[in-house]
Amino acid sequence: MDSKERILVIDDELIPRYSIQQVLKDRYTVFTAAGGAEGLNFMAHTPADLVVLDVKMPDMDGIAVLKELKKMYPATEVVLLTAYASIESARSAVRLGALDYLIKPFDKTDVLNVVERGLHKKRAHETVRVERDSLLDKNKYLEEQIARARENIMMCYDGTVKALILAIDAKDHYTSDHSENVSRLSSLIAESLGMPKDIRDELSQAALIHDIGKIGVDEAILRKKGALTAEELVELRKHPEIGARIVSAVPFLEKTSQIILYHHEVYDGSGYPEGLRGEEIPLPVRIISIADAIDAMKHDRPYRNRLPMGSIMQELRNGAGSQFDPFIVDLIFKRKILEK
Repeated sequence: MDSKERILVIDDELIPRYSIQQVLKDRYTVFTAAGGAEGLNFMAHTPADLVVLDVKMPDMDGIAVLKELKKMYPATEVVLLTAYASIESARSAVRLGALDYLIKPFDKTDVLNVVERGLHKKRAHETVRVERDSLLDKNKYLEEQIARARENIMMCYDGTVKALILAIDAKDHYTSDHSENVSRLSSLIAESLGMPKDIRDELSQAALIHDIGKIGVDEAILRKKGALTAEELVELRKHPEIGARIVSAVPFLEKTSQIILYHHEVYDGSGYPEGLRGEEIPLPVRIISIADAIDAMKHDRPYRNRLPMGSIMQELRNGAGSQFDPFIVDLIFKRKILEK
């Protein structure tokens, strides 16, 4: 197969056509066409790397052919042939995308130089295009690898979360359903607050494992019926810190550690472990705190029976501003979140 670069000479006059072909034939594969329409038809079947194009032709003038060439084959360089009388037309054509022009009668050296310059420019553009396509391919490959890695991480995440919930449930059967309920309710509250989806997802995930620290608490304390002793209460209150330490050791659970650590902080500052007050408590924690309390009241616990919905709503009203963020309590009633 001929590996030479292809030149197409379009000119209605035989002598210029033949002369340029003879000048170029040793270096390039040269084709000729006797008019604009014939040249465009040839390009449709055998695109050339560079076109030498006469300005004045009877069937279709060179400017019209140039416009079509640049529209259909923008990477193909075009050199114009012109007589002195039409030199202004040639200069105008350069602004339309022609590389340069040759004045008839042309010099052999000028023909070789302008053609080589045009092909050099085309080669440079082709190199840039290949490099760009290579970068796009590499970028696509990296995006696919990142997507796979993310998918693997999420599979690991889901598996880890499920394993942690099972570990808690093995000690406290109440916790599994409770965590899922708190996660769902927290997500509803966060959505009503207009929080972005990625933040809502993090909040929902944190809610699923907010009680993970209970795996470090004596099972007898977790299942005890009736009030806890002071010593037992101290042990139980260690679970937020235990949970935060557990998730901090897992890279893709790190963002949940603060929520887990503070999920028993109370709006008036009477909570634990640090006694944070009001908006010192992160918003995701304030959301989970309310969701946690609501679900706890809706279900039987070892130390008391479930409460009816009317009593739960009254407890929320009573706790607004003391136990709970009053704005979130007000939102729950306005949006009828407990009815969803």
